Amino acid sequence: MLAAALLAGCAGSDGAVVETIDAGAADDRVDAEAPDAGFDAGAPDAPDVPPPPARCGDGVCARPMEDCMSCPLDCNRCPTCDMAPSCTGALAIPTASTALPVCNNTTASGEQRTNYACGTELGMTPGATTCADPQLRFRVKEITIRRGWFDIPRNLYCVISAEDGRHSELLLTTPREVAGNQSTTRINLPLGQSVAWGQSDLYRSISNITISYSCFLTANAGAAQRALMEIAGRAAMVSQHADGYGWVFGTVAVLGTIIGSSLSGIADTQVLDVQQTISAGALLNLTNGRTWEIRSQRGNINLSGAWDLRLTMESWGCAGVRTTVR
Repeated sequence: MLAAALLAGCAGSDGAVVETIDAGAADDRVDAEAPDAGFDAGAPDAPDVPPPPARCGDGVCARPMEDCMSCPLDCNRCPTCDMAPSCTGALAIPTASTALPVCNNTTASGEQRTNYACGTELGMTPGATTCADPQLRFRVKEITIRRGWFDIPRNLYCVISAEDGRHSELLLTTPREVAGNQSTTRINLPLGQSVAWGQSDLYRSISNITISYSCFLTANAGAAQRALMEIAGRAAMVSQHADGYGWVFGTVAVLGTIIGSSLSGIADTQVLDVQQTISAGALLNLTNGRTWEIRSQRGNINLSGAWDLRLTMESWGCAGVRTTVR
């Protein structure tokens, strides 16, 4: 029997080894040996293929790699404010400013207003501009005074305050000698001694701004300086920012207390007393570099006791882009 099994399983007519497998066993063997074509037999996962790098000019704004600043070709130009300069570098004094006669206190007919509003005709309706709220700075650009015949030299100083209902600022100019005898004295203050609004930084302004201008001539510069130092001491105790010549307050009510009690006892000659309210609608216009004049005249300049005092104010600033919710 053993010989028959060997003969059946080992020899063919040509000497080749022939294996005979039962049909059922053959099916089981194929199932065991042949893996499923869809089965991953432990091969490593194929690496993720990164998307092609963003290329400016391909017509697709691939955020966040591209935006309107890095690729305006694909992402369109960034929105801009159409009424005010950019806030980049906006702290610097403008190289040129344009006169804004509507804010002068002297009218075309020669009337010198002492309490008035200006800028209402410059207002913008809501939604008529692409700009956000204006950020502003005002300064005293120049002071000039001409005094009457035979007048002797005196010292001039000014107290200027500004407020918008929720924020206030105070500027004091130190006494400076001014000539008499029909001579004209011109005073140009450094920036650090002349800012009346936006002292710590350009200030975001959305309401009417009221500026009070007071200037005095004194024969006793020492006494005047002591009065100003008293104001400065009181201001420093309640201010949010102080730099020696100007103070910034978070409330308006303190101004009257700080200024009033110190100036009430001064016997110096007041040569300027003007209050001006600048309309909120004009503030965007003022960011573009504007000047206006506050003037006070008294008497005949050919006679003693006369004066012609002029303060040139300058504004500048910036505004961002107004964002709208769609």
